Amino acid sequence: MSSRGARTKNGHVTTKEFRCIREVEGAKVLVGTGTQHGLPDYSHTPNRIYIKENHDGSLRELREYDKTGFPIIEIAYHAEPQLTGNRHEKILHYHTFEEDLSRNKAKRLTENLREKYYRYLRGIE
Repeated sequence: MSSRGARTKNGHVTTKEFRCIREVEGAKVLVGTGTQHGLPDYSHTPNRIYIKENHDGSLRELREYDKTGFPIIEIAYHAEPQLTGNRHEKILHYHTFEEDLSRNKAKRLTENLREKYYRYLRGIE
């Protein structure tokens, strides 16, 4: 399922630290099984979408992976101080990734991206 089960690009060593609790529109909703509470760095399944939810079932993060299992975009709904100026206001935003898995600065979600991913944006005001 996830990348944390093999030695992968950039020297990342991983284990199976996530489990799928259900699927939403073909995307797997994951929870961490240990100390991992984000989403996998890589996906062993090409063109996969993984979702992390809040306790109430609303979207917290969504990450889409390309045909090689590399993350291409992360959409999130939580506080992002560089966009709102505070740590309290939730905002729908996205990050893209560099080859070393570093995320680019957050940007507000565009209308085109909102339309593309609308079916996964559950519980967002």
